[in-house]
Amino acid sequence: MSRRVFIIGGGNFGSQLAKRLAELGSEVLIAEQDPKKVEELSGDGFHVMELDAEDESALMQAGVQNADVVVVSIGNNMQGSIIATLALKDLGVKKIVARAIDDKHAKVLGKVGADIVVLPNRDMAERLAERLMAKVMGERSPVIDDFQIAHICVGSSDFEEGSLADLRLPQKHKITVLLVLRGEKEEDRDVMEATPDLFIRHGDILVVFGKRERINYYEQRYGITKGTETN
Repeated sequence: MSRRVFIIGGGNFGSQLAKRLAELGSEVLIAEQDPKKVEELSGDGFHVMELDAEDESALMQAGVQNADVVVVSIGNNMQGSIIATLALKDLGVKKIVARAIDDKHAKVLGKVGADIVVLPNRDMAERLAERLMAKVMGERSPVIDDFQIAHICVGSSDFEEGSLADLRLPQKHKITVLLVLRGEKEEDRDVMEATPDLFIRHGDILVVFGKRERINYYEQRYGITKGTETN
């Protein structure tokens, strides 16, 4: 099942985030107060609605409480983003992500209920999209440039079990397995060295290193969502 993401604010950051999330298979709805912007976004193919994010009843009627993630991206309207975050918290939204203007704004957003606070920089929208759509462990760890360390739970219908030597991930997918985690509960998982003869089976979590685009491709093809059963 795809994730439902509700984005408040259809500016450059919000629209870039919506585009990337849609590419990753998420169901995305943008809320924007400016009627002209609503028309523009709709013309660009986005699912968008006109909404005043400072109106808690309007947020509730829009169904924000049913979204898996709500992202507050209201641009430079510091007061509006704080009020919207408070309203979302009161409505019991599962996860609130808020865009901050500066460190002070970020601190306030965290105190009023934002689960994740971001300060925009180059590629932030794309990286946040991947973080929200991560299959198993949630967050990826950037290393340098586009290289990352990620956790991928394998077991999609395309995945065939086999030893690491047989899977040949460095040769086929340009990613390297650093460790393998096995076990349903985090506290009971075995941490295993990634030796060539280690047999990888459905449900194993691979701790991998590689470029973001390579990790994305492998995860989308062979990864499974946490808790999903495979045959």
